Amino acid sequence: MRKEAKVEKHATLAGIQGYHHRDDVFGGRESYAFQGFKGNWYLNSDRKIALDDHYRRVDGQPLQGYGLEIETECNGVRNSRVLAEVYDKIIFPCFKFGDVQFKMQEDGSLGGESSAEVITQIMTKSRIRNDYAAYKLMFNTYFKAFRIKADSYETSCGMHVNVSNGCFGKTVEAQETAIRKLYYIINKHYELCTALFYRCPSRTNWCGQMDYSVAKTMNLYQMDSSHGNCFNGSHYAAGRIEIRLVGGQKDFGCFRNTMESVFHLVERVRTISWTDCDNIAKIFQGCNQYVYDRLATRCNLSAETHEAIRATVVTEELL
Repeated sequence: MRKEAKVEKHATLAGIQGYHHRDDVFGGRESYAFQGFKGNWYLNSDRKIALDDHYRRVDGQPLQGYGLEIETECNGVRNSRVLAEVYDKIIFPCFKFGDVQFKMQEDGSLGGESSAEVITQIMTKSRIRNDYAAYKLMFNTYFKAFRIKADSYETSCGMHVNVSNGCFGKTVEAQETAIRKLYYIINKHYELCTALFYRCPSRTNWCGQMDYSVAKTMNLYQMDSSHGNCFNGSHYAAGRIEIRLVGGQKDFGCFRNTMESVFHLVERVRTISWTDCDNIAKIFQGCNQYVYDRLATRCNLSAETHEAIRATVVTEELL
């Protein structure tokens, strides 16, 4: 008896973890950004740690991670199922934990012939840095080959960055103070941070400036979750905050410099004084060359501020 020809399996929208049709995006628990993964993982520098259904480590240790939501629009692939295959079979395998690291979600706000919001698991800074080579391949090679854009200057794309409360300190008091300072800095220096995070100034309607005068006294458990705000603190009780001001990224170098800018601010607010939060030179004291490059090329700094920061730059050899 002649054997039937082997049928090649194709990725389906349901088979790509977290991928949902448009009418499900804004309804139902599973459709939310960090819900709907087949398994919850915390990706450390070189390993993955299982999390429970509430995104907590079973050993009780706090998370110190970042979660990315990378919006992409594609004009090289018309069919959503085919775009899903491009990500699932070509792009995601480039990453060490490609099988669990990402999910895709349809986003009705995006354009292009097809589109997808690529969402990560919770990852430490070292995990993201260790994957810089894979991000470079994704942004500079595969995105260009398939005409995928993640650039807020050319499309409506953004890249929201979620940060675990644990990144801001060891105690609840330290975390709350640092989060308040980050909220203050982003909103007090809104135009500078718009450039720092590579957000197109004409595309800030989804991430507008907020009242920074309330930073020291606002109730962190009652922060606004509006998509019109640049800072989303509504998930503070669940263990994270979201920087919505981060824009879409045009290529790997842009992505790396943006992430290094986020890393610097998150770590800087742990030690900076409230008074120094008004001083740009103090805020970026000790930044690395990637953050400095972004400040020097995109941010409108005075000559005095520019030189004060340059004198403190720390060299880190990253891809």
